[in-house]
Amino acid sequence: MSLHTTPQFYCVYLLQSIPKPRTFYVGSTPDMKRRLRQHNGDLKAGGAFRTKRKGSRPWKVVTIVYNFPSRISALQFEHSLQHPQFTRRISHDDRVSKSQSTSLHQRLANIKLLITSPGFVRMDLKVKIFDDEVYLAWRTDKYDVKFDREVELGKFDELDINECDDDFDAMKQKALDEDISCCICKANIDVFKDVPEITSRHEFAEFLGRFPLVSLCYNTNSTFHLTCMARSQDQLIPTSVNCPCCSKSLTWSRIVKTSTKLRYYLLKDNVKGLTQPTQDACTQELLTQNTP
Repeated sequence: MSLHTTPQFYCVYLLQSIPKPRTFYVGSTPDMKRRLRQHNGDLKAGGAFRTKRKGSRPWKVVTIVYNFPSRISALQFEHSLQHPQFTRRISHDDRVSKSQSTSLHQRLANIKLLITSPGFVRMDLKVKIFDDEVYLAWRTDKYDVKFDREVELGKFDELDINECDDDFDAMKQKALDEDISCCICKANIDVFKDVPEITSRHEFAEFLGRFPLVSLCYNTNSTFHLTCMARSQDQLIPTSVNCPCCSKSLTWSRIVKTSTKLRYYLLKDNVKGLTQPTQDACTQELLTQNTP
């Protein structure tokens, strides 16, 4: 059993066979370096049947899409990228792949189409490319897909899947060292109050009701309840919000990540014996009760 928190790292990756450069493979993982070793046979366990085919090894990672809010969302993106000719996330008029066998240019175009699709556009997904030729193909944009996000060209050996989460560290330290309040509703925020051991569905639902998600503005470090910020928006799930203190834009997925990590940090040792479906049911019940 575990409380949901945005993963530190989870990516969908595109492999290219070095001896057969027209051969590609799409997968997902929370540990890209270990996963590549599995695909290349350096580790006995793991890998995939397609990457074990004679003459296809070794493989190299040419592109990753990351910053997914959950493992499930990464798997959904992976499945859509594996089957671009069928997925409902790419409209029929925008499709560039008519069959499962797609070229590098088509695969890169599909990545752009999926990131900007309604199901993924609010996740603030990021792209890293580790190959100069692939980066050139991305920039060439053969299928003229509108994509205005920055893409990073780097070296795979320098990929760090355990990057420091500065927002979370700042939020935790601020809550430990200062008396903080919500800059929207002005109520005091005491997130480090004593957390009781939770052993039943009733206790879990009751505690969630008095344990609101809290986040901070990464421009000024002002704090707020996530629910207060959400109520001030026109969209159910916004892409970005404006901080009421500094008026600067905040990426919604980024502040949600901070808030879920803080809640997990506080509750992980106190929620005992509850399965994830039970937690989800409690959360849904609570939301239903609070809906006007």
